[in-house]
Amino acid sequence: MIFVEISPDEMSARITILPPASADEKFMTVDDLHIALAKYNVVYGINNNTLTEVAVKISQHAAAKNLTDIIEANLASGTPAVKSQDARIEYFYKNEDEPSPSRDLPEDEDGRVDYKAGRKMDNVIRGSLLIRKTPFVPGKPGKTVTGREMPPAPPKDIVLIVGKGVIANPENPDEFYADADGQVVFKGGRISIQPIYEVRGDVDLSVGNIAFYGTVIVHGDVKEGFKVHAGVDLIVRGVVEGADLKVDGDLTVSGGVIGNDKARIICKGDALIQYIQNATVEVAGDLSVRQSIMHSKIACDRTITVAGQKGMIVGGQVIARREITAAIIGANFGTSTEIIVGEQVDLRDQILSVDEQLKEFARKMEKTKKALAFLKQMHAQRGGNLPPDKKELYTWLSRALVKLTSETKIFLEKKQDLETKQRVYLEEKPVPRINCTYIIYPGVKVTINRAFRAFSDEQKYCSLIEAEGGVRVSPLKITSKTKIETDEPSSPAK
Repeated sequence: MIFVEISPDEMSARITILPPASADEKFMTVDDLHIALAKYNVVYGINNNTLTEVAVKISQHAAAKNLTDIIEANLASGTPAVKSQDARIEYFYKNEDEPSPSRDLPEDEDGRVDYKAGRKMDNVIRGSLLIRKTPFVPGKPGKTVTGREMPPAPPKDIVLIVGKGVIANPENPDEFYADADGQVVFKGGRISIQPIYEVRGDVDLSVGNIAFYGTVIVHGDVKEGFKVHAGVDLIVRGVVEGADLKVDGDLTVSGGVIGNDKARIICKGDALIQYIQNATVEVAGDLSVRQSIMHSKIACDRTITVAGQKGMIVGGQVIARREITAAIIGANFGTSTEIIVGEQVDLRDQILSVDEQLKEFARKMEKTKKALAFLKQMHAQRGGNLPPDKKELYTWLSRALVKLTSETKIFLEKKQDLETKQRVYLEEKPVPRINCTYIIYPGVKVTINRAFRAFSDEQKYCSLIEAEGGVRVSPLKITSKTKIETDEPSSPAK
C-alpha cells in the first residue's frame, strides 16, 4: 500500500510504502508509485534521484519478499516564492546627537541635566543630501508540488514629492538634496525645506536653546540664560533678557534688550533694536536704536543711530567705525559715558595682538614637535617599547599638538577677518563723526581716531570730528541716511 502525504502549504510530498501482510499478496511496484503520485497530483519538484532510490528499494523488497521494512521518503519539494522588496528610504539629515522631541535631555560628565538644550531640529544647509530612495524590487512566483503557482505579495512603493527648497539629483532621481538652508519637513511623502523657524511664545524651558540655519522668528521673549543662533535673520517680537544671541544676518528686537549684565548679542548684518540696557552688543553692519542705549558695551563696524527726540546714550562704552548719532549723550549728573568712532576699534592693535598670539603658538608647536620627535626616536631605539610615563607624555604631547594646530587655524582666520575689515575701511576712507541732535552732558569722553576729549561742559546741536589732532565741535551736520528728529526734547535725561 502506498500513502502520499502533501503538506498543508503544498510545498512538499512524502511517500510511505507498506509491505503486504503476507508473501502471497502483491508487492508494490514503480508503476504503482507513479499512479499514486498522479492520483494526488504531485507533478512538480519530484527528486529523480530519490525516485530512483525508492524504485530500487521497491524491487529489492519484492525480490526478497520483505514483509517488515517500510519505505519512506520526501519525494517532491515545491519552489518557494521570492519575496518582493519594498521601496525604502535612507535619511541623511537626521541628527541623532540632538535631543529628541520627547526631550531626552543631555547630561554632562557629572550627570547634570541641561534643561536648556533645544528640542531636535532637522537642520540642514544648502547642498546637503537629505534622503535616498531605494526602488522596490518585484519578487518571483513559486510553485507547489501540485503545480500551483504561488505569486509573491506585490512590493510597496514610496511616492516622493519634491517640495520647496529641495531638488533631485539629475544623475540619480532617487536622491534628494537641499536647495536652501533651513529645517527639513517631510510629511505625506512631500519633502521640503522650511527657511523660517517660528516660536509662537517665549524661548524658555518649553523650547530650549535654538540653533537654526535659516531665519528665526520669536513671537515672545527670549528669556535669561537661553541661546538663539540664526543662520540668516532673527526677529524677536518681545524682549531679550540676559540671553545669548548670534545672528548671521539682520537682527530685529521689537521689545528691546534688558541685559542684566548677562546678555551678549553678535550680529553680522544690520540691527534694529527698541532699546538696549546693560548688555554687550556687536554689530557688523548698521545699528539703529529707537529709544536708548544705557550702561552697555556696544561695538559697531558702521554707524549707530539712536533715533527720536529722546534718543539717548547714557553710561557704558559705545563704539562705531563711521558715525554715531543720538539726541542725548551722557546724563546731567555726570554719568561716565565713553563714545568712540573711527579707528577706535583699533584694528591695527588687534592684528598685532593676534600676530603675537600666533608667534606664541608657533613657538609652542615647535617645542612640542621636538619633544615628540625625541620620544619617537626613543621608541625606535627601544624596539617599539616606551616606559609607561613616556607613553603618557607622548599621548599628552600629541593632544597638545592637535589643540595648538586647531587654535592656530582659528587665529589665522581671525587675522584674515581683521585684515579684510582694515582693507575695506582704508578703501572707503570715511570721515568718522559724532552727531548730537540735542545735548552732550559733562562727563562724556569722546575718542575720534587718535584724538581724545573729555567734556566738562554742555554742548548742544553739534557734530564732533577729528581736526588737527584734537576733537573739534562744529555745527550739527547729519551725514547718515537715517532720519533724525532734531526738536528739543521736553525733558532731558536725568
